[in-house]
Amino acid sequence: MTFAGKLRELRDAKGLSEAKLAEASGVAFGALHFYGLGRRKPSFAAVVKLAKALGVDCTAFADCDDIVADGAGQDGEAPRGKRGRPRKTKEAPPSDQPKRPRKSEGK
Repeated sequence: MTFAGKLRELRDAKGLSEAKLAEASGVAFGALHFYGLGRRKPSFAAVVKLAKALGVDCTAFADCDDIVADGAGQDGEAPRGKRGRPRKTKEAPPSDQPKRPRKSEGK
């Protein structure tokens, strides 16, 4: 079972909506919603908060298929570093179009 599936199972058993669980656990609603969709993986701290609000031990999520060990990637590889989009480089590829002047340069 996935983390999202287990979370839904426990939440339904407790009779809580996502909004009520977010309020009870202190986890942001948006994050909780993405956990439920399987689009985001929770931190250990978030798992502990959710488990406490659901009245279970955090080991209730230990057998989830998509949980990976701390410090390891999907295939047990080393973590890749920071998350998110890579920064843009200062040099952009040359363009065929002329640059538009800034508002302050035109006057």
